[in-house]
Amino acid sequence: MNLFESAFKTLQKANREYLYEIWQKAQKGQLAELPEEEKRIAKIMLDHDDEFFNQFNLADILAEGDFDPESEFDPFLHIALHALLEKQVNDRDPLEARQFYEAMLKKKCSHHEAIHLLMTIFAKSLIPLLNQKGDFNLPDYKKLLKLYKELTPDEIISLFADEPDFLSKEISQEEPEIINELRSAMEGRSFASLEEAQAFLQAWTQEKNTQPLPQFLGLSPEQMHRLLNFPFSEVSDMVVLNKDLSREKILEIPIVEEVVYFLKRLSEMQPLKATSKGNLPRAFVRELHDRFPEHKEFIYPVKSEEEDLKLWALRHILEMCGWIKKSKQKFYLTKKGEDLNEKGFGPEEFYHLFQTYAQKFNWACRDLFVELEIIQQAFLFSCYLLYKKAKTYTKVEELANYFRQAFPGEMENPEEDPFFEDRTTFFNLCFYTRFIERFCAYFGLVTIKKKGKDFLDFDYWIKTTPFFEEMFQWKIKDLG
Repeated sequence: MNLFESAFKTLQKANREYLYEIWQKAQKGQLAELPEEEKRIAKIMLDHDDEFFNQFNLADILAEGDFDPESEFDPFLHIALHALLEKQVNDRDPLEARQFYEAMLKKKCSHHEAIHLLMTIFAKSLIPLLNQKGDFNLPDYKKLLKLYKELTPDEIISLFADEPDFLSKEISQEEPEIINELRSAMEGRSFASLEEAQAFLQAWTQEKNTQPLPQFLGLSPEQMHRLLNFPFSEVSDMVVLNKDLSREKILEIPIVEEVVYFLKRLSEMQPLKATSKGNLPRAFVRELHDRFPEHKEFIYPVKSEEEDLKLWALRHILEMCGWIKKSKQKFYLTKKGEDLNEKGFGPEEFYHLFQTYAQKFNWACRDLFVELEIIQQAFLFSCYLLYKKAKTYTKVEELANYFRQAFPGEMENPEEDPFFEDRTTFFNLCFYTRFIERFCAYFGLVTIKKKGKDFLDFDYWIKTTPFFEEMFQWKIKDLG
């Protein structure tokens, strides 16, 4: 079933009767009598009269009818969406819609063609809403608009033509259960206008988005949306990060030990001349590599920071934090780095380091797995998962399974990894490496117990630390 037809099917009757009244006035040349919103819809209908003249004239008769999504096109739905997208452009809400529209006009699109391209992109952004995986993701919609505005109209059309069934791949072939629920909620109701019907739909959707879901461990889609997209700014009703942590405990955290040592040694040796490739000098690399190996069970010599991804990442993280810089092929402490060295590493610096690592540094740079961005994006949900399920030692596979249940769409068609035929094994190891070992353990949030004696045995058990309990102050104890 077509995505838009499913989403708005229950509003057909209200839409068609409303549009029929507007069409009658448009045909009589009475546009001046219409309110601004209805005038815009009337103009859109007139622009489409060569395509849908008969349907518009029979809209009052067709109010109860259905269009077969396999063989027929719903012109009333098309007009409603056309009006919605034109309003986005005119109101500059979001601004990216207007920018995309203007970019298409500069690339020789007509107004009509530009709105249709915008409508196609909007379709892709509605998928999570209809799948009950979250509310409408405005940040993602904006990102798509920024991405596609750099392309030509032909390139955009080609991208969607290469995957003509992307909507049916994302949405079940059967009508989503949420549509049946919406139909029941609409039963017996009537609406005087399109705006009234859309206001009802918005209120109903908002209510659905605030209901807890078992696959989210008791969180609602709206809460999950904020955890994923605003983990440091809009989650204080769910969790607060303690910024009054003990300095002594902070200095025991593995990544903090490395940061403090790195900055101390750089302050003693600066300016530190970079290699011809712009990397840290070999002697400095060897010193830190030997002192802070990735795995104490597996020691190996290095000649460059590129052979020690942990050290390579640390250097870039320190640059992102604004504590070190490279100028004219030499490494220095910045003013902030010098101040930190002088006063010592405390809660404020730890919070800055934590946020930088969580949001700015790309976790995938430290391993050989394919991109799987959801593991990093959902770090705060995963911390909630640890809070709920890892107060005592828990197997990594169990934790990874809870994560997969929360994000099944991310697991269905991952990019192929040449080293793993079994996707479950691939994901479990990726989840363990990126989130458990190189984030949680690195920041002192978990302890890891390995029961298998062989180095290659994947038999890890995870438990949160007292520092985890001190750092995360959860406010959703009764959910899930």
